[in-house]
Order: sequence, then structure tokens, then C-alpha cells
Amino acid sequence: MHIRRRDFLKLSSAGGLGMAAGLRNEQAAPGISNREYNYRIAFDVWINDVRNESMPLENWPYGVLDDRTVDGIIRALDAQAASGYNIIDPIGFWSTYGWPVDIKSAADKDRIRRINQILKAAHDRKIKVITFPSGIMNWGLDEIIKQNPAVQSDNKHIMNPLREESWQWGYRIFDYVMDNYDFDGFHLESADQGRCRTNECMEKWPDSVAYHCYVTGRMAEHIRQKKPSALLIATIQNFSTWGQGLNEAQKAYLVDLSKKVDCLVDQGHRGTYIPPSEQPSFIKSLHCAYGTSGGIWVYPPQRWDRNRWFLPYTARCGKHIADLYNAGGRGIMYYQGPVVNAGTEVNIAFGGRIMKKPDRSIDDVLSDTLEALYRPKNQAAHRKLIGVFQTAEASYFDQWNEQEILGQDKRGIPGELHLTNLFGASPGPATYLMEPYLNTAGRLKYKEGLVSSLRILQDVEAQFDDRDRIGRIKEGISEALVDLNNIAKAKGEKEVWDDSNVGRRF
Repeated sequence: MHIRRRDFLKLSSAGGLGMAAGLRNEQAAPGISNREYNYRIAFDVWINDVRNESMPLENWPYGVLDDRTVDGIIRALDAQAASGYNIIDPIGFWSTYGWPVDIKSAADKDRIRRINQILKAAHDRKIKVITFPSGIMNWGLDEIIKQNPAVQSDNKHIMNPLREESWQWGYRIFDYVMDNYDFDGFHLESADQGRCRTNECMEKWPDSVAYHCYVTGRMAEHIRQKKPSALLIATIQNFSTWGQGLNEAQKAYLVDLSKKVDCLVDQGHRGTYIPPSEQPSFIKSLHCAYGTSGGIWVYPPQRWDRNRWFLPYTARCGKHIADLYNAGGRGIMYYQGPVVNAGTEVNIAFGGRIMKKPDRSIDDVLSDTLEALYRPKNQAAHRKLIGVFQTAEASYFDQWNEQEILGQDKRGIPGELHLTNLFGASPGPATYLMEPYLNTAGRLKYKEGLVSSLRILQDVEAQFDDRDRIGRIKEGISEALVDLNNIAKAKGEKEVWDDSNVGRRF
């Protein structure tokens, strides 16, 4: 199908993405002048990751869908709509670990009502909604696998894709979503729990990239046949080994998969499979858009109070997003979090704005973001607030001991940063302030940056009409300082925790 340039621009500006447009490799089309990302995806992840209250005694992921879940998602939608996102991607609407065998009992009438409330809220804000009802051949299928020997593989969490019964169960789940809800498409993911490794599967697909491209592509074909307009975003995390990249044959498998989806997302949990130097040529070979998760992100700690941290990362994300755009990338799956956290709110708002205008300078986008949210009463206060965000970011990330990080985990420097342990039954320790990320010198430098930022905020707080956002920044910094001092005290790092000469040192 040939699409005229003006029709493409109309579709893009209206958020008209997906197979209905007959459009695949939009980013390669010559003469297109609207320099923005086409797939500006707000990745809410699990439905309670944007919840604005903590769940201190609940293991992750918290699967309850109640009114507070809805409130968190809608408050995030307000921030996302205001800053330019055109897609949201929440996970966990029906099942956290296991769909029931009858499928439909996964959602009672109250859950259905809340799902529809979220869909309406997004569509009212001109934002499309995709979702991940289950993995492809894994994740969310445990009960079905347990009760159906015909689909079982070598792993109790994974179906055997060489059994037609496995596909019929997978289709049943995706069909249930398409038949009963107004979702705009799907987040396709096959590799989070690994792959089938029976002898017959290993013989047919000795290469894991080939395996995952096959199962992802087959589900995409089924969805396309049933709902041609569906927007399909396929993530390739865990398709291969982190840090090893992909060979030419594996890239060819991805090129073939790109004929069946709208965007391939090479998320970058431990660096992208396609290194930056290879991205321009690889992207040109695709039949769809290529994207990442923005280079760096903080996964929100579910059991922590939502104002316990303050960690902007706009400079790092901004550089990655600008560089990827120039390489030909047109998709970002940008991780979200609770908007009540002041640093998270700015990270979200900045991400949406720079995806809309990746040619703008990072400083200008940050300046606009803070002006919109904090409404400074004068330029001097505005400049000082910009400096607080820049200092808070640099004083943490510039202290990363990358040699120690790679020594502990040879997969690569993390794109996804966990501030504490993901799983647990109570609030965990602040591991992001410990080795291998920060050593003694790093903790001292970070503390100095936070103390300096806190002093500035105390001086200028009255110069903003910010609806207590600065109060929340101060709370986050104070909590981070408590964590730093507790860690240093336990380690005997007197130079970090002893403030007896605070006036001279800070």
C-alpha cells in the first residue's frame, strides 16, 4: 500500500498508529518533516507501579485492581497527556501469575468496570492503550499448564509451542481481551521466563532468537487476522544473552519479525542487543519502527513510601533519546512510576516532552518541564531549581563505580535500576546506595550533592506556586540522607555519617 506524505502526517499527528494505516517503517520514509517519536509509550508496567501509596507488606507485583489503582493510573494519565505521550502500556489487568482455565472468571464485574474506566480515561485524553494479557507461551499460564498435560514442556511455567493445544490456549486469552474490551493493541513478550527446552524444541530452534521470533510472530499474525487495526509492540528482552549482541543470522530473524509488528523494542535492561554503532544500519533493514526504554530508568520500589527517594535522570535519558532519534529510532517505551514522587513526575514529564521534540537541548526541555510544573515567580528561582535537578542527578550517577558493577555482573551496566530488592514481604534496604553502585567516596559525594540541593530548596521554596512539589522533593532528599547515613554508620564510614563539622564540610 502506498501512503502519501500528507496522509502519513495526518495519521501521525492524530495518533493513528497501527496496521490500519498499512504503515510499517515510518521512520525511513523520505521527506517526513515532523521530527518526533511516533511511538511515545508510557510503560506503566504493573498496574500498581503508578499507585500513589506504597504497599509495604505486599510481594511484587501487587495485583489488586481497586479504586486507588485506578486513581494512580488516571493521575499518571494526566501527566502523560500533558507532556505528549500517545500510548500507555499497563500490565496486570486480569492475571498476575495464572489465568483461570475458564479465562473469563479472571475479571469480576467490579474489575471489568475499573478496566473500562481506565480505557475511557485514556481515550478521552487521546491516548491509545496497549496491554500484556499474558506472555507468549509463558507468564500467566501456570494453572492452564498444570491442568493440561498436552501443553506441558520441560518447565512448569512454559508451554510447548510445538503443540497446537498450546496455541489454542494462547489465542483464547488474547481473543478474550479483543472480544470484551476496547484496547488498541498489545505488548507482545515471549522471553521473560525463558523458552521451551524440550529436545524437540531445541532441535527445531537451537537458536533462542529464532525461537522467540517465531512464537512472537505467530501470535502477531493471529491478532492481525482477528483485529487488523491492532497496534503491536514487541519487546525483545531476554531473546539472547545480555552483553553478547546479536549475530547476522539473529538480526535476520528480527527483520522477519519486523514485518508482523509496529515496533520492536530493544529495551536495554543491560544495554541494547543492537549497540549504538550498529543501530543506524540495522534500523534501515527493518519493516517497522525500532525503539528502546530510554537508556536508564528507575523501577519504582513497591514497598517503599512514595516520597522516600529523589532521583532525576533527565540528562541521561535525554542524551539517549536524542542519539537514538538521529540513528533512526522512532519508539520509546518509557518507564513510569508514582507521580506523587516529585523526581518521578519530572522524569515522566521530561520524557514525554523530549520525545515530542528530540532536537531540542536537554536543558531547554528540563527548563520548560520545571516551569510548567513548578510555576516559578522569578527567573532566579527557576534557574536554581534547574540546578537542583541537575545536581541531584549528577551527584549520584557520576559516582557510579562502573568497574565494580561490571565485576559483580558481567552482563553490563544496568539500564534498569532497582533502588531496593524487587521481591519481599517488607520494605527493603536502599541497595542503590551501596556497592557496587556507590563506595565510601561515592556515598560522601552524593550526600554532599543532596545537602547542597536541600539548602537551595529551603532558600527558594516560597518563590514557586508549586502545590507542595518542593515539599515532596525535600522529603525525598531527607529520606535519602537517612539511608546514606544509616549505611555509612553500619559500615563505619565516619567521613560520611559524622556531621560534627557540617558547617565546614557542607
